[in-house]
Amino acid sequence: MNGLILFEDDHLLVVNKPSGINTHKPDRFSPDGIHEWLTKREPRWQKLSILQRLDKDTSGVMVFGKTQRANQSLSRQFEKHTVEKTYLLLSSVRPTRQKFWAKSPNCVTEFEFIQSHGEYFLVQARPTTGKTHQIRRHAADSGFPILGDTLYEGEAAPRLMLHAYKLNFEHPATAARVSFEASVPRTFDEVDALVAAREFREPLFGESTNAFRLVSGQADGFEDVIVDSYAGTLLVQWQTEVAAAKEAELIERLEKQCEPKAIYSQLATKQKRMAPRLVYGSELGERAAIRENGLTFLINFGEGLASGIFLDQRENRRRLLAMPLAGKTVLNTFAYTCAFSVAAAKAGAVTTSVDLSKNYLEWGKDNFRANGLDPAAHDFVFGDVFEWLKRLAKRGQRWDVVILDPPTFSTTKKGRVFRAARDYEELAVLAMPLVAPGGSLLCSTNQRSLEAEEFEKSLYTAARRYERVMGPLEFETLPFDFRVAPKEQPYLKTFWARLA
Repeated sequence: MNGLILFEDDHLLVVNKPSGINTHKPDRFSPDGIHEWLTKREPRWQKLSILQRLDKDTSGVMVFGKTQRANQSLSRQFEKHTVEKTYLLLSSVRPTRQKFWAKSPNCVTEFEFIQSHGEYFLVQARPTTGKTHQIRRHAADSGFPILGDTLYEGEAAPRLMLHAYKLNFEHPATAARVSFEASVPRTFDEVDALVAAREFREPLFGESTNAFRLVSGQADGFEDVIVDSYAGTLLVQWQTEVAAAKEAELIERLEKQCEPKAIYSQLATKQKRMAPRLVYGSELGERAAIRENGLTFLINFGEGLASGIFLDQRENRRRLLAMPLAGKTVLNTFAYTCAFSVAAAKAGAVTTSVDLSKNYLEWGKDNFRANGLDPAAHDFVFGDVFEWLKRLAKRGQRWDVVILDPPTFSTTKKGRVFRAARDYEELAVLAMPLVAPGGSLLCSTNQRSLEAEEFEKSLYTAARRYERVMGPLEFETLPFDFRVAPKEQPYLKTFWARLA
C-alpha cells in the first residue's frame, strides 16, 4: 500500500484514492470501493466512517474517521463548508480568464488558471460546496471541459484528469488546522494509457503482493489485451488475432516503460490457446516465486497453459488467511496448485486438496514447502472431484470449510461434462453433506453468462434440496487490478455461505 496511505493517527486515516475506484460499493454485486477495501485490510480500520466522497474516476485526498469524535467534528466542518478543498484539472482548452467564480443553484467553484502544461492547460479548482460532479459541470459550462471527461464533452483520455490535490481542515482532537496533499499524478505529465494503468495499481501493491494484473483490456484502454505482472515478469495475453497483430508495438512500450525482467506472449482467444513464449529477456526456467498477501507461490510459464496461480482469487485467499482456522479443517476441491489450501494451512487449518492432475498436486506440495508448511501434515487426493464428493459423503466425513472453484467447462475420463452455468447447483448439492454444522461453503465461478442473482438462487436451492439451513450469503468479486470497462459486469462471482 505504498503511496496509498498519506496519514494516520488515532482519529484519522487519510488516503490518496486512485482514479477508477468508487468511494464505496454502489451495489451488492459490484467490486469493492476504497472504503470496503480498507476495512478488510486492518482490524483498526474495520469501523472507518465515510466523511466525504470522490467520484469513481477522480483521484486524490480522502479522509476517513476512526472515532466518534472525528466523525462528529469533520461532519460538522464539511456541513459548514469550512473544509478547504483544492483540486487540479487538465483541459485541452485554455480558460479565457485567469481567476473567476462559476456558480449554479447552490453550487460555487473558484477556478484559477495555473499554467500551460505540455499541450494542455492546468487549472486549479476550489469548490465551496460539494455537489455531485460540481467541478466537472462548472468546468464544462465555463468552456474548458476536463480532459477525459467525455460525459461533459471533454476530449478522450486514459483517465479523468481531475485530482483532489489538497485537503485542509481543523483536526478533531487538537483543533489545529492540518493540511494533506496527494502528489500530482504522473498521467498529468504523460497522458498515456500504460502510465495510467501502472499508476492505478502501484499504490495498491508492494513487498507483500508483487503479482497483479497490470493491464485489464478495454478498461485500461487496450482492447482484447491483458497483461499480468509476476514479480516483474510480464505475461501478455492476446484475446483476438487482430490484437495479436500489434504485438511488436505493445512489447516495445512495455520494455521501455515497465523495465520488466522478461516478457512472455500468449495467444488466448476463444478458439485457440497457445503456450506462452518468451519475447523479451531471459527464460523464467525453474518455477519462480511470487508473493501474495505475504505468502509465496511458485509459477511457471512452461507447464501447461496457465501460470500456476489464478490472480483474480487473491481476495478470497486473503479472507481465508485472515479466518480463525487454527484447529479447523478445509476441503479444497478442483485444487489446481493448492493456493487456497496454502492460505488455509497458513491460518492453522488441516487441509485436503482434491484434483484430477497429479502434476498440479505435486506443484501444490511445493507451494506448501515454499511457505514453511509440511505437506505430510495435509492430504492431497488425486481423482475426479465429483466421484470423491460422493465417496467422502458416504464415509460421513465433514470439514469446517469446503471450497468449490470449478472450471467453467470440464470433461472427465469417463466422459462426464461439467458446465458451470448449467451444473453448479448439482455440484453444490454434492458438497452440502461435507460441510460441518456451522461451517462455511465457498462457491466461486468465472462463468460470465451466469448472473450473480441466478447463481445465488441456485445455491439456496441446493441447500433446500439437501435440507440445510443457509444464512445470508456474502459476495466477493474481482480485485481492483482486474478492472472492468463501463457497463461491463465482473466475471468472477463468489459467495461465502454459512450452513447450520
